[in-house]
Amino acid sequence: MQKCQIRRAKIYDIPAITRIEQETSSTPWSASSIANDVLKNPKAYVAVVELLPGDGSYPGDVIGYADMWIVAGEAQLNNIAVDERYRRLGLGRYLLAHMIDVSRRAGCSVMNLEVRKSNNRAISLYDKMGFGRTAVRPKYYKDNHEDAVLMDKPIGELEADYCIDKEDHAQESDDGGLVVDVEIQEYMKDGKCLTLGIETSCDETAASVVADGRYVLSNVISSQISIHTQFGGVVPEIASRRHLENINDVISMALDEAGVTIKDIDLVGVTYGPGLVGALLIGVAAAKTIAFACDIPLVGVNHMHGHIAANYLEHPELEPPFMALVVSGGHTNIVNVPDYNKCEKLGGTRDDAAGEAFDKVARVIGLGYPGGPKVDRAAKEGCRTAIDFKRVYLEPGSYDFSFSGLKTQALNYLNTEKQAGREINVNDVAASFQEAVVEVISDKAVNAAVQFGQKRIVMAGGVASNTRLRELISEKAGARGIEVLRPSPVLCTDNGAMIASAAYYAYKAGERSGYDLDAVPALEF
Repeated sequence: MQKCQIRRAKIYDIPAITRIEQETSSTPWSASSIANDVLKNPKAYVAVVELLPGDGSYPGDVIGYADMWIVAGEAQLNNIAVDERYRRLGLGRYLLAHMIDVSRRAGCSVMNLEVRKSNNRAISLYDKMGFGRTAVRPKYYKDNHEDAVLMDKPIGELEADYCIDKEDHAQESDDGGLVVDVEIQEYMKDGKCLTLGIETSCDETAASVVADGRYVLSNVISSQISIHTQFGGVVPEIASRRHLENINDVISMALDEAGVTIKDIDLVGVTYGPGLVGALLIGVAAAKTIAFACDIPLVGVNHMHGHIAANYLEHPELEPPFMALVVSGGHTNIVNVPDYNKCEKLGGTRDDAAGEAFDKVARVIGLGYPGGPKVDRAAKEGCRTAIDFKRVYLEPGSYDFSFSGLKTQALNYLNTEKQAGREINVNDVAASFQEAVVEVISDKAVNAAVQFGQKRIVMAGGVASNTRLRELISEKAGARGIEVLRPSPVLCTDNGAMIASAAYYAYKAGERSGYDLDAVPALEF
């Protein structure tokens, strides 16, 4: 890891800022304009990303900058630029997060910006950081008459607006800036295996380019949540049609964001199961077409193996062996992982998976779909001990799970309270139900790690983002001297990067798939 700091620009930063602006912009600002914002313009705030040496003791090279004006309680973001040698490290996100925080401290109510319509990478970043599209200015840019997309973001008081997770290798510096850790890596074609990962197992169309199974160059996800929410769950036929409509654009965006072409790709990895058969077929067909047309290897990936591999992207030092806990909408599994390509399932769900149980209870208590995140949020306002829901551990020594009975108990409780005319505290129900689920999961995962002598538990899957599960398993594992690792939320959900990582390690072990690769919706672990 290499440390960088983000701080307010000084006079001696102007040459470096000017160089970066000239190298990255088709209509660069002049040195005098930049100097005016740094030195004289009271409305302007300019920040720079500065590389620090290993000990972080003195300044190094400026490798990026951001510029904004603050006028009448609003922040106007003018530029974000990063040296081409240091792109795809998340520095743009850190810069934007810093500018959002500066805007908040200045009392701004909103941040505005405009971006070229063709700049998909920047628009994707702004989307992820909570900006909404407000308008389009036709032919705004004078160099090529391209349209400008106008976007804005309300500036609130919530920490979530800051867009930097507590586990995101970032901390505030003494002068109100940021000190961040990034993996400095030259992602050149020579000596690197570039894998295109494709994921379409359920309702996310996703593609990613990953170097050497570890370094994410792009990760594009097109979610269908807003579509399926109105139905209370995923409709397979609709999901398949949306995959068909989106797959080509998503793959193109992943290549563009990574700064490569399809000719640069060395390997294609694709989810072929488990999942919805119609959805899987779209991804498999696309991957086989690319592999055939470009004459490159194809590797089919088990979706669950992909979720585990997401941790290799988040934790570059991670190597097997370890114990894995895979918790998602359709799966709750404890898996011993002795090697990159070997997964020994110790236990799984016998009926409802944890995520499925959350979805069903959330729907009944009126929280809606998707249930997991909404139960998690509601539980923060409720009492975990308000309702004594039963913990289901099954027979002694079993690593299997069963949440169907717990779900039924929750439904019976709700019906009883309604019939008695008593008011139902939704937050208490959410907190008590969630505690009954995550307590069993945590206990079994820690017990499995102890029995098999594993010193690490690796979490994976969408429910691995559940804040109470993360908290409880860390507490229980820590008491036994066991480390717990988990991916960032974006890598917990279905994504192409995890599939690319799993495909890379399978390819290194000699695995190849033929053009007869087919979707296997009930694929076993």
